[in-house]
Amino acid sequence: MTLVASGLPSATLREVLGRVTAIPELRPAYEQFLTDDSVTLTDLPVLTKEKLADALEGVVRTARARPHGAYVYGSGGTTGTPRLSLVPTGMFVPEIVRHWQPLTADDILVNFNTPGRMWSSHNFFNAVAHHAGAVTVPLGSVENDELADWLDFVDRLGATALDAPPSQIARILEFCASVGRPLPAFRKLLWTGEGYSGRAAEITRRLMPDSRLYGVYGSTESWVIGVNEPDCPVDTFHVLPYQHVEIQDGVVLVTNTHPECVNPILRYRVGDLGRFVDCPCGRSDRALQVLGRDDPQLKFVSILLLPTDITEVARAVPGVRDVQLVLFRHGRPDERMEVRLLVEPGTPREATEDLARRRVLTQVYKLGWAVGSSPDRFTVRVVDELVVNQQTQKTPLVVKTETVPDPAHSNEN
Repeated sequence: MTLVASGLPSATLREVLGRVTAIPELRPAYEQFLTDDSVTLTDLPVLTKEKLADALEGVVRTARARPHGAYVYGSGGTTGTPRLSLVPTGMFVPEIVRHWQPLTADDILVNFNTPGRMWSSHNFFNAVAHHAGAVTVPLGSVENDELADWLDFVDRLGATALDAPPSQIARILEFCASVGRPLPAFRKLLWTGEGYSGRAAEITRRLMPDSRLYGVYGSTESWVIGVNEPDCPVDTFHVLPYQHVEIQDGVVLVTNTHPECVNPILRYRVGDLGRFVDCPCGRSDRALQVLGRDDPQLKFVSILLLPTDITEVARAVPGVRDVQLVLFRHGRPDERMEVRLLVEPGTPREATEDLARRRVLTQVYKLGWAVGSSPDRFTVRVVDELVVNQQTQKTPLVVKTETVPDPAHSNEN
């Protein structure tokens, strides 16, 4: 069953169909609908990331024929074969800030999102600040050994706001707490790129309870779908007028109706699960609650697992602050998994590793059985820091690598 947030006018659907069928790689799947006067949105096929990637050459040719410029941004993949996306250089910001105004001309925004490498968030927040008339400090990501000096610098400027992925906001706050440094005077925290939950939410509530959170939800392909304000739950977003959202069997589909949209976003499968809700912020429009990824399972030693099942058990161990899964040579006969733990200062490392290992292997369905004959396939280790994506500065839940782990770091029982 498909539930549609609001009706999509026939004329708008025709406009979007026209843009999509202008791309040669997609035309065969859609041209039959051009002559059907009774066609509705739900008659059309779902557009997947793979189909959109296959249409890249046509999308680039389309962009070159437009009267406005476009950015090429990366949305995933590897450095050898990245998934690429084209976004108008205006990034829809004039329309977005009509419905989401996190900054005013009195603000000084420190942009902690990483610039370059085809990553989009840095440019986006600079543009949001520009439209507000705010001062912007385009700092980018800062390593811990430089963080104190840069925080002193932004303090001297009188910074009032920052933007960063939630895991990086948590890192900055944790750093200040660990060295006894006064917290920066950020009263506004702007975020995107990952959910604001778990460790990041707990640290923010504890250390900066009066800060106001402003988030946006979307993807590099569809761009910003919805916006989140301080009175909204952090998993709930108000859909922008130029975006049309459907929920099909729990899966989020989006159609971008903006006339400057470069990507052929027509019933695009974003990759998330969601539902429509009444937001407690009091706005009259229904909002989109994001419930997680729509295909979160992974296969490890012949069984299907939800990574969150493992991390939830590990996080419940006393002293554990955050958890990350690392898969070594995933999908190969010698694949291994390591559960990495960030713990509170003073937490006994070995005892915590042992307890987390026992709990995960007994509480996660079939995992203990699957690794019982090869206990070296599964290890748990306390680490000083988790792996961070150097391009996006996100902290992924699951990391995959071909590098074989150092035996000295294992704790097989």
